[in-house]
Amino acid sequence: MNRILVTGATGNVGKEVAEALRHRNVSFMCGVRNLEKARAEIGHEFDLIKLDFADRSTFELALEGVDRVFLNYPPETPFEDFHAFIRQAKEQGICHLTYLSIKDVQYLPFVPHFKNEREIRNSGLSYTFLRAGYFTQNLNMFLLNEIVEHDRIFVPAGKGKTSFVDLRDSGELAAITLLEPESHCNECYVLTGLEALDFFEVASIMTEVLGRTIKYTNPNLKTFKSYFLGKGMEERFVNLVGGLHTFTKLGMAKGIKPDLERLLGRDPIPVRQYVVDYRGSLKRAINNMSRDKNLYRLPEWTRT
Repeated sequence: MNRILVTGATGNVGKEVAEALRHRNVSFMCGVRNLEKARAEIGHEFDLIKLDFADRSTFELALEGVDRVFLNYPPETPFEDFHAFIRQAKEQGICHLTYLSIKDVQYLPFVPHFKNEREIRNSGLSYTFLRAGYFTQNLNMFLLNEIVEHDRIFVPAGKGKTSFVDLRDSGELAAITLLEPESHCNECYVLTGLEALDFFEVASIMTEVLGRTIKYTNPNLKTFKSYFLGKGMEERFVNLVGGLHTFTKLGMAKGIKPDLERLLGRDPIPVRQYVVDYRGSLKRAINNMSRDKNLYRLPEWTRT
């Protein structure tokens, strides 16, 4: 084996994949769009190389000396450019590609991962699809603003239960599939924890652990869309998030799969443990909100 290329290392899952590989003393590079910005965000602990899916001239050098890739799809990337990277990977002899997808993608033709999985299959590359459930860390990402500002979880999921999965578990499994590609060739794994919770239960756990009352306000879809569009969120993003939580409301996100437990050889990290582990950062976010209301913003691509 030569070297691994990790894409999306400045994002949430990619960073966990890079951390998992670093702990295993493996040779890898992180492909990033903006080298200077990436160094400012993640420091000098990882080796970086320029990779911009919108600039095909960066593909060849980023893939040089690489035989395995962790592939993460940036939501704003045009399909034709992203798929061109997949074809370039095949041409340059990549032996395995681990792609971060989403749970139940086979029933969701309107999400980008559906088309991306099909392109990877058609390329002839050896692959592993990690079909991740709902990331627990969404509570300190796109859900954080409402928790910080209004002590509430604000998504239109009704009483539907969600099979949460921790980013750290996803990163560890991705590393395993990259280090043992023969054992995970052309496999699709569904990543969930061992419990499905509704957001009322999540709010209760957060209240108990944080010592601060967090409520799940259960907005309907119309109220959810109106609220976030009014805050300047991009309509495509609002519709996507609203649609995914509607599936949850209909009971389609509660499925539990044993893949993580089996492949990691341990229980996945439960929601309560996540809240305990992130308690310090969540409390700091709440305490800091009064000083800087622009501190906890969604990514720029979600905004108009």
